[in-house]
Amino acid sequence: MSDDFASIALEMLFNIMNSSSASLLVKLTAARVLAKCKSSYSIAHKAYKMGMELVFNSLDEDVLVAMLFSLSKLASILMLFNSNQVDFLLSFLNQERTAHVRETGIKCLHFLFEKDPCLHPVNSGLIHGLFSIMEEPGISMAMQYKALKVLHKVLLSIPPSLLHVEFCEFVKLLNVAENTRQYPVSRNSCLAIRILADLCCRTVDRTNNVNGVFCCSSLPSRVISLIKDHIKLLVMPLLKARQNDLTICQDLQGLLKILLIIVETHPYLGSLALDNIKSVVEYLVTVASTDHAVPSAHLAVDFKVEKNNFFILKLIRKIYRFLVACLENLYKASAINAEVLSRVKILADLVCQCSLIDCYTYTMYHLLLHNQPVWDGLDHENDETHDYLCIYPDSCLTKCTEFVKKVLTETDGWTAYKVGAHAACQGEWLLATTIFRTLIEKVKSDSCCSWLKSLFHYAHSEGKIQLLSLPKQGTTSMELLETVKFPLNPFDYMDKTCPNLAGHINDSHYYDELTQSHVALCSSLKILEASVKGSQAFCFQRWFLSLRSRVLENLVGLFNALREVSLNLDGNFNQVEFESSDMLQGLKSCKVISQISFQLCRLAEEFDLFGRSVIGMDSESSAFLASHGLSCSVLAFAAAFGVSNIEQYSHGIFVGDKTSCNLQALTIQHLMRQLWCVDHEIRASLSLLLDYFDQNKNSLPLLHMYQTWNIGYKDRAVLDICSYAVSCAVRLQNERTASQFTKNALLLTFNTLIKWMHIHFRIPRFFFEIRQFVGSELYVHNEDSTDGVAISVLPGFHLTLNICLQLKNVSLNLHAKAAKLYCILHCSTTSLVSDGETVGHSCSGYEAWKDDEIVELNKKLFYLVLDNMADKRTRGLRNRGNVNRVVEAFLDFEPNEKGQGFSLCTLDVSDFPVGSYRIKWHSCLVDSHDSYWSLLPLNLGPVFVIKTLVG
Repeated sequence: MSDDFASIALEMLFNIMNSSSASLLVKLTAARVLAKCKSSYSIAHKAYKMGMELVFNSLDEDVLVAMLFSLSKLASILMLFNSNQVDFLLSFLNQERTAHVRETGIKCLHFLFEKDPCLHPVNSGLIHGLFSIMEEPGISMAMQYKALKVLHKVLLSIPPSLLHVEFCEFVKLLNVAENTRQYPVSRNSCLAIRILADLCCRTVDRTNNVNGVFCCSSLPSRVISLIKDHIKLLVMPLLKARQNDLTICQDLQGLLKILLIIVETHPYLGSLALDNIKSVVEYLVTVASTDHAVPSAHLAVDFKVEKNNFFILKLIRKIYRFLVACLENLYKASAINAEVLSRVKILADLVCQCSLIDCYTYTMYHLLLHNQPVWDGLDHENDETHDYLCIYPDSCLTKCTEFVKKVLTETDGWTAYKVGAHAACQGEWLLATTIFRTLIEKVKSDSCCSWLKSLFHYAHSEGKIQLLSLPKQGTTSMELLETVKFPLNPFDYMDKTCPNLAGHINDSHYYDELTQSHVALCSSLKILEASVKGSQAFCFQRWFLSLRSRVLENLVGLFNALREVSLNLDGNFNQVEFESSDMLQGLKSCKVISQISFQLCRLAEEFDLFGRSVIGMDSESSAFLASHGLSCSVLAFAAAFGVSNIEQYSHGIFVGDKTSCNLQALTIQHLMRQLWCVDHEIRASLSLLLDYFDQNKNSLPLLHMYQTWNIGYKDRAVLDICSYAVSCAVRLQNERTASQFTKNALLLTFNTLIKWMHIHFRIPRFFFEIRQFVGSELYVHNEDSTDGVAISVLPGFHLTLNICLQLKNVSLNLHAKAAKLYCILHCSTTSLVSDGETVGHSCSGYEAWKDDEIVELNKKLFYLVLDNMADKRTRGLRNRGNVNRVVEAFLDFEPNEKGQGFSLCTLDVSDFPVGSYRIKWHSCLVDSHDSYWSLLPLNLGPVFVIKTLVG
C-alpha cells in the first residue's frame, strides 16, 4: 500500500514539474519533495529516473539547482547510481554554466564523497574538471575553496596503491598553494597544503621522476618549505601591528599539525623540518625585535615582558609544543641523531637569546635543550655522537644560582612558581627545589605556604635520587647548587660506573641517600595531609605522594635485605652446614625480599588503579603514572628472581621461601599484562619464563578495556630496564651451578635497582591541577533504616537493601560519559565495627585510597564487569564459605541525567553472628567506548546491625 501511494505521489510530482501552469514556487517545492521519495529501493530508483528525465528538459535555473540536490540525495542511497551521479554532476561544472549552477554541482559532489567515499572509484575526469575550475582566471576564492574540499575528499577515496595514476594531477596543487600566497589569510592555501600533506603520507616512495621534475620522495620537502613560507606570510601583518588574531593562530596551529604529520610519516625529514622551523623563528625574532641576538654568555631574557609581545610569546610556545611532539615521533622511529639534536640546539639557542621572550618561555626551551630522555635516544656507541655529547656546549648554560636569582627578584611570584613547576615536570629537581624553597619565604597565605613546603620536600627528595646518577656522588643537593650549572648537562647523566655497579652492593651510599629521600618524601606528604585536616582536597597529590613514599620505603628495605643476603648467604652457599647462623640470617633476608616483591606487585596494581581513577587527566600524566606502575612491576620481578636460589636447577627445587616459584610466576604475569600491547619482544621472553615457573600456564586475559599505554621517549628508560631484567632472568636459567645462579640472581636484583635509580623520573603535570576527583557516593537503606535508625536484620535472615549510586564532581566537558555504572559490595565477619559507628553513610573526609582492600575490590569488580559484558554472568550475589565468612554482591546501574543509579540487592548474612558490620564497596563506570574507569568512593560504606529481638 505504501509503495502504491508513493508511486502515485511520484506521478503527481512529475506532472507538476512538467506543467506550464504551475508556479515557480510550486515547482521548487516539488523538486525538494522528490528527495524524500525513498520509502523503498524501488521507489527511490523510480524517483531518480524521473528526476533525471526532468533535468534534461529545459528547467528554470532555481528548479535545476533544487533538482541537483534531490538527485544527489537519492543517488547516495542507490549505490549503483553513485558513479553515474558523479559523472552527471561533472557536466554542470563547465564554463557554459552559471556560477550558481557550478557551485551547486560542487556542493553536491562534496555531499556524495562525504556520505561514503569508499563507494567511488578513481575518476580521472572529475579530477581534471576540478583542477580546470581552480585554474580558471578570475575564479572566486569561495568557488576555489569548495573545489579544493571536493578534491580532498576525492584524494582520500583513492586507495594508496592507485594514487600514482593521478599523482601528476595532484602535484599541480603546488601551483595552487603558491598562487594563493598573495592571500595569506585565506583558507585556500592552507587546505591546498593539507591535501598535499595527505598525498605525501599516502603515497609510496617512487624513484622515477614524474614529468622529469617531481617524484613522490621529493614532494614532502616541497610541502615543508611551503608550510614555512605560509607561516611567515600569516604572521607578517600581525607582527607589524602587534595584534592577536584567533583565526590566524588556529591556522598556524593547523599548519604545525600538518608538518608534524609529515615528519611522523617521513622521519628522515626531521632535520629538514627543524631547519624550516628555525627559519620561522629567525623571521619572528628579526621582524619583531629591535635588538638582534645578544652574546650567548649573557642571559638575554626579558623578565618583564610588554603586553604587545604576548602574540610573539604565544607563537613561540606553539612552536615549543611542536618540537616536543616532533622529538616524540622521531624517538619512536629511532630517528634521533646528532644532526637532529644539532638543529634542536641551534633553535633553542636562538629562542633563548631573544630579548622578547619571558622567563617561563626561556625555561621551556632551555630545559628542552637539556632533555635527558632525548639524549638517551642516541646510539652512544657511535663515535661521532659520543664526541658531540662530550663537547656539548656550555655557552648557553648559566649558573643555577644566577638564573634563580633573576627569576625570584625580577619576576613576580607567579612566574617563578610556573618556572619551578615546569622544571619539576621536566625532572630538573635541583632548580625546582631552589625556587620552591625561596618562594616559601615570600608567600603570606598559610595554605600556599603549606603547598610550597610540600613541593619543596618532594623536589628535594627526588633531587637526592637524581644526584645518585651523577659522577660526583656524595655531594648534597644544597652544596651542588653552588657549583653545578643549570640545567645539568645531558652527558652528566651517563655514569660510566653503571656497568660495574654490582661491585658496590655493600656500599652504604645508595642506602643512605635513598633513606634520606624517603624521609623527605614523607615530610612532603605529612605537610599536605596536615593542611587539609581530613577533607578530600588534594586527593590526587596525596595519593601520588603516598604511592611514591611506599615505593621508596620498600626499596630502602630491599637495599638493606640485599646487603644482608650478600654478606651472609652468598659466601656460605657451598658450605655443608646450611643451618649456620649466617645462613639462617641470609634466608630470613630472602624472605624479606619476597615480601617486598609482593608489596611492589601490589603497588604496581595500585598505580594502575590510580591512573584509572583520574578521569580527565592528560595523556602525558597518564603515561607517567603507567611508567611508575611498570617500574614497580619490574622491581618486583627482579626481587623475585633474586631469591630464586635453585639447589638443583634441573629439578626446579627452590631454597628459601616456599612460595618462591609462585612469586616469580606472579611477577611474570604482572609484567606480561602491562607489556601486552607495548613490547612484543619482552613479552615473548616472559612467556618462556612463565612456561618454566608456572606449570599450570594460567591464561592471561587481554585487558582491552584499559587504554593502551603509548610509549614515548620520556618513558623509554623504564622499558629498557624491563628488557635488561627479563633478558638476565632468561640467561639465569642456563646456569649450571647453584652458587653461580645465586650470585647472578643477586646481581640481577641489585643492578635493576640501581638502574631504576638512574631513571629520569618527573612529576605528572596533572599534579599542579587542583581539582576534585570524579567519584561516587553510595546511599543504602532498608525498611528499618528510616529516620536515622540503623540498618538492621534479624539473625538467620537475608539483608535486603535499596541502593542509590550517585556520581559526584562530574564536569560538563568530561570526555568519558557514563554509559553504565557498576558496583561491588563486600562484607565479611571480620568487618565488625563499634556500636558508635552504626548510624550514617557519609564521611566528608573519607580517604578511600588508604583502604588496604581498594585494590582487590577494584580487581574483582573489573573482572565481574568483563564477565557481565561477555554475558557470562548476570547481576547478583556471590558468597564464599571460609573461616571468615564473606558475602559479595555485584550490581549494575543505568545512570539518569543526574548521574544517579538505583538498584535492589539482597545479601545472605544469615550465618553472621550478632554484631555491627560495615559494608565495603567500590564502583566504576564504563563509557560509550567501552573503557573502564574506576570511581573513587567518596563516602564510607553503610553499617548494618544483626540483633536479636528484645523480650
